[in-house]
Amino acid sequence: MTNDEVIQYYDYLMRLATSKCGSQTDAEDLVGDTMLAAFAYMHKGGTIEHPKTWLTNTLFYKHNSNLRKKYRAPVTVCLEDAADVAGQEDDDFLASDEASKLRKELNHLGFITREVLVRFYFGNQSVADIAEGLGIPEGTVKSRLSAGRSQIKKGLETMENKENYIPGKLDITFGGAEGLNGEPMSLVEGDLIVQNLLILAYEKPVTISELSKAIAIPAAYIEPIVKKLVCGELMVQTESGKVYTDFIITKPQKSLKNFKPQLDFSHKHFEKIWSILDEMSKRISEMPFVQNMCSEEITKLDRFAVLKALQDFQHYGSEKIEAPKFPRRKDGGRWIAQGIAFDAGYNMKEYNEASEYAIHGGLRTTKAVSNTPDGQTKQLWLYEFDTTLWDSPYRYAGIYELYFKHIVPLLWHIYNGVQSENSEIPNELIANIPDLVRLGMFKKVEEKLCVAIPVLKKEEYDEVCAVIKEATAKIKSEIGDEFFAFTTSMKTPVPKHLTSVPELLRYHEATKYFVMSIVREAYREGLHLKDVDYCCPPVVFVYE
Repeated sequence: MTNDEVIQYYDYLMRLATSKCGSQTDAEDLVGDTMLAAFAYMHKGGTIEHPKTWLTNTLFYKHNSNLRKKYRAPVTVCLEDAADVAGQEDDDFLASDEASKLRKELNHLGFITREVLVRFYFGNQSVADIAEGLGIPEGTVKSRLSAGRSQIKKGLETMENKENYIPGKLDITFGGAEGLNGEPMSLVEGDLIVQNLLILAYEKPVTISELSKAIAIPAAYIEPIVKKLVCGELMVQTESGKVYTDFIITKPQKSLKNFKPQLDFSHKHFEKIWSILDEMSKRISEMPFVQNMCSEEITKLDRFAVLKALQDFQHYGSEKIEAPKFPRRKDGGRWIAQGIAFDAGYNMKEYNEASEYAIHGGLRTTKAVSNTPDGQTKQLWLYEFDTTLWDSPYRYAGIYELYFKHIVPLLWHIYNGVQSENSEIPNELIANIPDLVRLGMFKKVEEKLCVAIPVLKKEEYDEVCAVIKEATAKIKSEIGDEFFAFTTSMKTPVPKHLTSVPELLRYHEATKYFVMSIVREAYREGLHLKDVDYCCPPVVFVYE
């Protein structure tokens, strides 16, 4: 047998070594040692009659020999001491070898045990906060801490090589019109691998190999995921082969830092702003087609108009902030994404409290084409805001793709009296109609299902938007310059390589709580949503 014949088994040995080792580097070293042993044996006159068996046995022997060497070097890490250090303000512990070994072992614990330890040691949360966040008794938290410590101690003593990355979470929102298959949300939601690849590739362009090592998943599994994200335009691949995340990502800490200043600014200008909005609401309520609506539909339309006027000002409160142009996407949509990244163990309590003052995702537009009972083709639009004030920001919960793909045709069929069972609406969405009734999208009138949101012709919607535009212009005239000066100091920085982010999105965290802080103050003062005690979504359905 010659050296060249031995080299032909390289790929086979690499697959075998990768299955045994915890890193690509260790696998390559193991294969190199195995092949060197074969070359040395043949150089001394030895004959290898069954090369595959010989090489396999040699690789196993060398791997076991390496493990025996590691077993002789005991590792001691005290979690009780680690907790004290992890609570310090500096990051010395998080960057230490001890913390690295802890992270390796944490990733192999069960969900509840892992979450308890991550929140306790790395998130610095109390037992009470962990119990509240996970919805479990405090006694369970304490028992999981004890069990987790025991399992980690056992894992450290066996010296197994394991991954070294604790996954975070990335929440995506977008502006504009979604793609044909619910992009960009459908590319990310519910997929922690995708979310963490996007987080890891944000600060600078990285290679597939770097992503693979960071997340401890073989590159063969990473490549198709990255390819999907590049095709879906959430990532960009450079000429050198590196990839980077192509939308702005912020941290919840940034959001919370800007929370109180925005509430103070809104309160300072509340009376001036609300007088303009109140005048706008009266003008809209006097339109003949609005007077033909029931009281709940009028309230929902008013909610929509108030939110749109405030959000339009939030976005374009100064002529110095340019309106973004939504690019045409390969998926058929026109959208711009943005995300917020949560570290493992992050205490969501304060952030969730602040989120009561945020619109979830801004104005969302869903388009469709459908036919009337007499065969005419109609363009249809659904305009939605999601809030937490007498509303549900998750009216599509559990059926995200179905909702955005079929909610507009479903509304149109029910508006025209077409029985849903005679339509092409999926049964899964039809089965969810009771929830949509509870959430204010539909209603039952004498056992007949009806649309419960404002339905406007395109020209009527344009008339409403014209009044909204005038109100926005008046607010801009009153406080636009002061608003721009206030928000500029809190503008979000972005990595130098990321050139596609519209300037407007850099102001998002500086203006995130402005709209709902005005709305909630009006609600507290009894000026808005008076006597509302039902789910009142700010949603408008428009047809051509």
